Amino acid sequence: MIINPISAGPQEDFIRVPEAACDKLIQSGKSVYLSVYMYALSQYYKGKTDITNGFIADSLHINIIDVVNAFLYCSSQGLVKIHNFLSVEDAEFDIELRFDVRSKVKLSDFKPNYRTSEISKRMAEDSKLSQMYKIVSTILGKNLSSADIEILYSMYDYYRLPAEVIAVMTEYFVSKGTVTMRKLEKEAQKWSEAGVDTVSKAKKHIKKREEFLSYSAMVKRIVGAHERKLTSKEQEFVLKWQTELKATPESIKEAYEITVNNTGKVSFNYMNKVLEGKAQEQNTPKAEPKKSKYDYSELERRAFLKIANGGE
Repeated sequence: MIINPISAGPQEDFIRVPEAACDKLIQSGKSVYLSVYMYALSQYYKGKTDITNGFIADSLHINIIDVVNAFLYCSSQGLVKIHNFLSVEDAEFDIELRFDVRSKVKLSDFKPNYRTSEISKRMAEDSKLSQMYKIVSTILGKNLSSADIEILYSMYDYYRLPAEVIAVMTEYFVSKGTVTMRKLEKEAQKWSEAGVDTVSKAKKHIKKREEFLSYSAMVKRIVGAHERKLTSKEQEFVLKWQTELKATPESIKEAYEITVNNTGKVSFNYMNKVLEGKAQEQNTPKAEPKKSKYDYSELERRAFLKIANGGE
């Protein structure tokens, strides 16, 4: 444990490291990533900004591909911004250290290349990871190729999905029919960006997806789009009708009929305007009936009294 008294730390000969950077790099489980970032940061504070990736590799006694992968990972976490990047094979590029890393950051476009030895070493150190490979292999009903192993590792390392979530995701999509590793990788990116990082969240995400698929199938039946997939824009409309407008099948059918009658074709954009109009109409409070200046109940009371009193 640390026995120093709590203080602001030393005032000279030290570098300031963003707390979020420490968390992200430590959680990566890659000491080499932390080493590369800290070395680059230290050189920045010393004013030595003209160093190359090759120089960093030589200084740390590591392979230059480790430096490249470290910076690609740092980029994916928002710790650095990469400039003049041509390809992974071209190991030299410029980096810009970022210190605004508290907010959620979108994954970088630059996914690291993984070596077989690196994956094997990590599997030997992480029992959950090695178990995940066995489970996925069983679910897929085949031996995993080296390409399959690398894709699965990228889901774990780059997309930051826990091993158990990867297993749940694989089982779900296999149950839906034929699945490829590339399709699983695309779904891993979506799950990562949606923050699906526990089994509980995975189950909720699957339930939400199933509800959308069911609602989408209903819309397709109504508009007669049985033989084609909905476009991305059409899916956005359907999701809006389901979650925001809470449109019922009856409302969808009515909007469809109005659209076809007025335009002569199926138009999700036109249907959306019809449904928005109906929702706005339903949510607009109805004006109270105009109150007469006469109180008819009082007039009736007086008339009754007059008759009861013999017309007086």
